[in-house]
Amino acid sequence: MTTSLTRKLTAGVLAGTLLLSGIVVGTPGRVSAKALEPGHGTLIAAASKTFTYKNAVFTLRLPNDWKNRLQFTEKDKQTLVYYVPQNRSLPQEVLFTIEAIDSAKWADYKESGVYTVLGSLNGIVYALHKSGETPYAKKPNSPDYRMARKILANLKHGLSFSLNRTTQTAPVLAIVLTDARQAAELYAFGLQRRSASIQYAAFSEALKKTMYPVFKELNWVTGVSSPWITKWEVTKDTPIGNSKEQIELRLDMATSAGTEPSVMLTLSLEKENGSWVIAALASDRELPRSGVPVNKDGVPAFGPADAAGLAAKAAAHYWHIQSGGKATKEGEIKEFSIPGKGEHYRWLGEDLSTKEKLFSYLKEVYTPEKVQQYWNSQTQSGSLAEVGGRLAQPNADGGSLRDWSKAKASLLADGAEAKTFRFDVPQGDTEHVIVDAPFRFVKGTGWRLDSEVGIIK
Repeated sequence: MTTSLTRKLTAGVLAGTLLLSGIVVGTPGRVSAKALEPGHGTLIAAASKTFTYKNAVFTLRLPNDWKNRLQFTEKDKQTLVYYVPQNRSLPQEVLFTIEAIDSAKWADYKESGVYTVLGSLNGIVYALHKSGETPYAKKPNSPDYRMARKILANLKHGLSFSLNRTTQTAPVLAIVLTDARQAAELYAFGLQRRSASIQYAAFSEALKKTMYPVFKELNWVTGVSSPWITKWEVTKDTPIGNSKEQIELRLDMATSAGTEPSVMLTLSLEKENGSWVIAALASDRELPRSGVPVNKDGVPAFGPADAAGLAAKAAAHYWHIQSGGKATKEGEIKEFSIPGKGEHYRWLGEDLSTKEKLFSYLKEVYTPEKVQQYWNSQTQSGSLAEVGGRLAQPNADGGSLRDWSKAKASLLADGAEAKTFRFDVPQGDTEHVIVDAPFRFVKGTGWRLDSEVGIIK
């Protein structure tokens, strides 16, 4: 639980963060404090003819006589709007949704004919998707069927959509955090307020590079409408020397139905340029739309951001090997022939000059089994040759239009020590390719790719 001192420190740091990131602090006119609780969109009673629903990105205005019949829920990249029946024996059913769609994929959605564009911002298209069938169609004479049908029929003209004026972005200046708890509590405050900008300000430079694409994908708004964080408390603080600490945080959770199980966070903090920052983090269970990896059974957490980072590293390793490694001398590469193998060979650079060096380099990203498999296939095909303990390869270079540094990963299969991720990889200016790759935890080493070398390139 925060002390008065840490509250003051956090408030001071928070104010600086908000100013740096362009977040406006204030209360919308006539909005109750309850409506502004974290984890909720805001329902605002406006003029007598309309009412307003507002979340972090956009505002909807709808006819006031629909107000008691609609319920809004935020889930992943969707705002789901449920019809609330007058007949309480009937279940609530989804009437329509507002969906956030990557602009690069919008053409496919548009072609389906069931989406209507409402607006776009920062590479995201916001589109209306109506239910394919009017709710309660099996009761065509019921008041609820008639009302739901009326809303859907008038939705195009009755719904007004507008993007909010400000969108949270990454802080552009550094904030000095004088102790580890400040950084931990600033991060917890950002989680509670669903502000990725506040969270980002507490990260190390390395963690910022990892989390930036995650937060950008979330439009700098983390968390979900339910469950939400009610409060947090530091439960353990372990100094590690003079410049590192490990802090455990308990996040108390709740929904409209009551309390939910708490989430335990483990934060690794260190000093960087005179300021305490979070270098790594993990939770004991999923914290939706946060980018926080889950740590299970002593195995280091490994999420989409980690997979994307390791995949980008694997692609760089692949092309470094294909280009011959690090050249030791400038000038023309000397070619030579190898009896029984072929002509036009070249020596690999000093960093990859032996089998041991090549194996060590590949094991930075791949499991030992896949490295051995790569060696066997390359030497059998003549793509690699060992001559007197020194490695050679055909004198040919290559490249790829795929930009793995911008690849987006999503989890396909989850296990304690094995996972599979799907990657959406930009290729050239307009194309994307989909690549599925397995990963495995190697004891004493860490998470590694468990696919054939060359799948990611």
